[in-house]
Amino acid sequence: MGNPAAYTPFLDRFVLERICRRTDSGGFHQLLGRYIMGSLKGSNLTNVKRQNESAIRDVIYRYGPISRSEIAQMLSLTPPTITTNIARMMEQGLVYECGRLGAEAGALGRRRVKIDFVADAAFFVGVEMNPYQIAICITNLRGVMTAEARIPWKRREDGFVLSEELKELLRRIDGNDYRGSLELLAQVILNLMTVSGIDKKQVLGCAMALPGLIERKTGTLKKSTLEAWNDRPIARDLSRLLDLPVLLENNARARAMGQKLFYQGELPEDFAYYLISYGIACPLYIGSRILDGGQQGAGEAGHMVADLNGPRCETCGNAGCLEELASERAIVKTVTRLMESGRDTMIREICPDLDFLSSREILLAQECGDELAQKVIDQALLYLGAALANIINLMNPSLVFVDSYVMKLMKNRRRLVEDTRAHIFGLYNDEVEIEFVEFDHFTGAKGAAAAAIERYFINGEGAQTFG
Repeated sequence: MGNPAAYTPFLDRFVLERICRRTDSGGFHQLLGRYIMGSLKGSNLTNVKRQNESAIRDVIYRYGPISRSEIAQMLSLTPPTITTNIARMMEQGLVYECGRLGAEAGALGRRRVKIDFVADAAFFVGVEMNPYQIAICITNLRGVMTAEARIPWKRREDGFVLSEELKELLRRIDGNDYRGSLELLAQVILNLMTVSGIDKKQVLGCAMALPGLIERKTGTLKKSTLEAWNDRPIARDLSRLLDLPVLLENNARARAMGQKLFYQGELPEDFAYYLISYGIACPLYIGSRILDGGQQGAGEAGHMVADLNGPRCETCGNAGCLEELASERAIVKTVTRLMESGRDTMIREICPDLDFLSSREILLAQECGDELAQKVIDQALLYLGAALANIINLMNPSLVFVDSYVMKLMKNRRRLVEDTRAHIFGLYNDEVEIEFVEFDHFTGAKGAAAAAIERYFINGEGAQTFG
């Protein structure tokens, strides 16, 4: 069933790995059971029950439909403990029996019943606010969106069917006005709940994803391009407006969390999420846990030095940051500078007003064979590939997800893979897989919803209870 350490999120992974190395798989669960019981001595019984329920929810979420006996084996918990917890969740309408497993040859007793979560038993709000747009969604337990709203900062029109009231509220949100914008944002979220027909009692939490350094314990944005929002208790203020628990998360980390929870397939324990957007970041999952770092700032790949003699980074002030050389913002800045110097390009016809120039127009020109667009993007891809190779050489993840609007073009994907593999340490070249995330305006908002699901449903931290 893979590495048993991944099935016990409330235990110390490194202790479990030591146990795994000292015993065969048959004896693992016995040793693990003794470790669990030893670690819980003297613990508060309520905390033990909460840990058990959290671990059971995690296993059902990741491996359901699944039988009670399989859960018990994975977690080394007693069958009565599993039965009691499942019965309580069934009474609350969270899980249901969805089929039976055939009995093994020669085995006695009843067929094992499979259980899984009721997808629409609970809902979660996800918000991503980045330099391009505001995106909001409401999802069920499995990440299926039931309501959404989005509006760009620069282009005030959008292609979504929204009520005029919602459109007007979104248009009035201003990144420079913290208090007023947060109140408007809360109105939009509450309006979406109403029009979606969801009972507010079923909405268990909200997460807001923002670029920059986040202090998650206090729900504070420490440093970002949204200067009016820095050092504000965003999670607390939005929670009061919504009357819901709210957490704050970095937007790149939220996207990685969304990939972990909603990915259609089996994920390795170690993977990286390479986000190339207005900025650049690369959160890492190691042993099925996201790497936090000392100040919860791990994954800031955009501030790796890519050129000692490079331009000064407008975000951090250092010279030669990857973000200043190869982000979408850097690509637009370079194209703008070259156009202002008189370089010939069809981008002038595509976007006469350079104030509205974005990656979309540059990619369109590249697709049409524009030489300037191709040259600038190729240079950015060279930096991006070398940086990704450095990450792979250092951390050796089994899988890397690449999330970028620039990668909508297949030739850019091929070029990034070529530039990356050209710099990977030879032994790792065949071990790492690079997979591209299809561009979606709501990837970040859904990732935020995933963060809320993990915090308020799977872990059960601070969320309202059922029943």
